[in-house]
Formats: sequence, structure tokens, C-alpha cells
Amino acid sequence: MSHPLMIGIDWGTSSFRASLVDRHGEALDTRESPNGILAVSDRDFAGFLRHSIKSWLTDFPGIPILASGMITSRNGWIETPYQPLPLGINELANALVCETVPDLGQVHFVTGAVQSLDGERPDVIRGEETEIVGYLSTQDVSNGTFLLPGTHNKWLTVEHDKITRFVTCMTGELYAILREHSLLGRTIRQGEFSPEAFQRGLQTARQHPGQLLATLFTTRALHLFDQLSPEQSADYLSGLLIGEECLGQLQQGSAPGKVTIIGRHDLAERYRIATDFLSLPSTMATPGLSRHGQLAIARAAELITC
Repeated sequence: MSHPLMIGIDWGTSSFRASLVDRHGEALDTRESPNGILAVSDRDFAGFLRHSIKSWLTDFPGIPILASGMITSRNGWIETPYQPLPLGINELANALVCETVPDLGQVHFVTGAVQSLDGERPDVIRGEETEIVGYLSTQDVSNGTFLLPGTHNKWLTVEHDKITRFVTCMTGELYAILREHSLLGRTIRQGEFSPEAFQRGLQTARQHPGQLLATLFTTRALHLFDQLSPEQSADYLSGLLIGEECLGQLQQGSAPGKVTIIGRHDLAERYRIATDFLSLPSTMATPGLSRHGQLAIARAAELITC
């Protein structure tokens, strides 16, 4: 068995994952839970973490602990300051916030990034910067465009190993709101994925770019005249939203060249279909790169010397 070098904590809004990481960034052991930062009882983050990794702390006393994601946000445990762009491994290492926690020792918190606070479109990220650093540390790549789909999708531009630009699209959250709290949702039912309905939504988005507020209602019209079933309506709506998002990024110049998609398979696959449909070259990368990013940051901060 490889010797562990650190404990990486990826703690988001809706999930928790702790990894016992070796020198190659591989997880020797993991602890996973749906207890994201909003689900921790009494906000006892230290107690929850202590309970989750107790055996590791006993077996490997003094092992470095790095945490990233929304756990470092205003709603999390330790709020770390946002760092300006451009942002790479060294900047993240220099900005680590260290807290000494009883029965845990030193916990190092990774910061997020802020863009154009005084510009025309302010934006922030937390957690995605660590995944991007993780990807760069495992691939022979120093430039590119990256898409991390989720509730809030992130499009990031990397130049010379540094994040230089990013855009947040609330596509996932808007889809959930429309399904659960709008007239459209009354005729939508989740079912087996329909590529045909999804691509029909993409086609509508491509034919009517920039007209999302109008094209959304086509979901209801098509259903009323039996051209979409409730299950197909869900995928048609998804295609409309994702198509509008991708077209918008193409228009804004946020997606030059090939896009690397990093995310869970089902959602990433929808974006692969969309980018292919819209003639935007893309490739898919394996998600779960936070521990690789945390390891790279720990090395740059000299918390780990091998």
C-alpha cells in the first residue's frame, strides 16, 4: 500500500468527500456523505470532519489537511478571501488560510477567485479553481477552455497554467426552477433520457439565438399539441437551456478551440452532445480532480516535500 501524504477535503453545498491521498494524487481511502455545508447539524464542521476521518488521524498523526469548495465560503466553515486573476497553483498556495483546530491540528483552506469586481460583469468561483489546477497537474496542458457543468456551470479560460477568465451560467438552477415552480413544470415529468427531444431543444435554440424568454414557452405549446410527451418535454427544455448557454459562450468568445468538459457523466454527456451539435469541438475529462489540485497546492506551499 502506498503511503498517504495528505487528507483532501472537497466540501460543497450538497456533498462531502474526504480522500486519503498518496504521492500520485490517488485516493487510498475515501469518506463520502450527502452532508454538504448546509446540512451539517449546528454548523459543527469541525466535529463532523473529526468524526469522518478519526481513524486516519489516529493512523497518520500530523498529516496535512487541505479543504476546498464551498466550505471556504461565507456560508461555510472558514471564509477565505477571493483572489484576483490571473490565478494559478502558486497564487493559490500563497493564499492558503491555516486554522488550528482541536483534535484535528492544522487545516489549510483553499481560496476562491474573483473576476472584474469593478467591471461590467463581476463573477466568483469556489472549488472549480482546485479542479482546474488538478487537471493541469495531471495533463501536459497549459492552455485551454474548460466547462464544469453543475447547478451553476463554469466556463474557464486557462493561459500559461493560470486561470485568466471565467463565466458562471445558472443553467442548472434555472432548469430546476422552471420544472418545479413554473407553468412549464406542470407538463414535465422526468423519465429516460430522450436524445431526440434534447436535440430538438438544441435546434430551437440554434434557430432563435438570444430569444430564450420566447422559446421557453414552445415547451408548453409542443406538449399541448401532442408533439412532446411529459418525459420528452423535460429533455426538450434541457436542450433549450443548454443550447442557449453554449451559443452565448460562443458569441462572447468564451469557448475558442476545443472545450474540455469536467463533470459527472450524465450531465457532462448532455454538454458533449450539445457542443457536437453546435460544431464546437469538445473532449470529456474524468471528474473528481480536486484531490490532485489539493496535492499540487500542498506541494507548492511546501506542506509536502515529496
